[in-house]
Amino acid sequence: MDLEPAERNPAELRRTAFILVAIMIIGAGFVLYAYRKHEQSQDPKRPPIVAKISKNLAAKNQHNQLVSLSELEGKVWFAAPICVSQLDENQHALAMMKELWQHYSDNDQVRFVFLSIEGADQGVEAEELMAAMKSLGIDDDRCWFLTTGDTGKQRGYIKDQLRLGLVIERKEGEAGGKWKFPSEIALIDRKMHLRQRYDFKEIYQAQEMAKQKVAADPSLKDNEEARFYVNAVENQKAKLLKHTDYVLSETRTGHVD
Repeated sequence: MDLEPAERNPAELRRTAFILVAIMIIGAGFVLYAYRKHEQSQDPKRPPIVAKISKNLAAKNQHNQLVSLSELEGKVWFAAPICVSQLDENQHALAMMKELWQHYSDNDQVRFVFLSIEGADQGVEAEELMAAMKSLGIDDDRCWFLTTGDTGKQRGYIKDQLRLGLVIERKEGEAGGKWKFPSEIALIDRKMHLRQRYDFKEIYQAQEMAKQKVAADPSLKDNEEARFYVNAVENQKAKLLKHTDYVLSETRTGHVD
């Protein structure tokens, strides 16, 4: 028996394509609707409780002093990874950390931790941390730039305790410095609960994409989603400040009485 390819009806193919697109749009609509409903059900000022920091980390700071993160219990603090040889790659998180430092300059209840992704065993000691701090224009004992003698230990703490992601070596020819590392900020409360993480690099990229799309299609200026993403960085910053102020006001974890 000779088998011949079945004839395809262009009209049926178009109809099938339209149905598939409609299903995808409807599915995306349900996801967006569920997300919005979830957001509306949450207190916009109160950050969630993500996890409890269960392990301590002792490290040397930029003054070559041995300090312990357990000392920060009772304070509200921020943490961000830092690579002293690739400061430009983490510019969004570091710029926001500096802005937070300035915003809470008169508040002794707030602390800032910059945890190096490289230890003293890879050449990052107090001198390199101090140089990075000066390069960022930060000068305050409320800020700790930290390193240990064990790079693996530091990276494990960033991943497992602060839950900020992995540090990996870039492949040959890949754009960027030697290390690919997370660009997020963690907010930790007085009881050492990780409350939320904020990725200002990702949100900046989303904002730039939105601006390009609006520039190409000015009618999008009236679109609610487009307006949100065109101002995504400021929206994220406002959210972070609301969360921080809430945590500072808490009388017990997750509650302001």
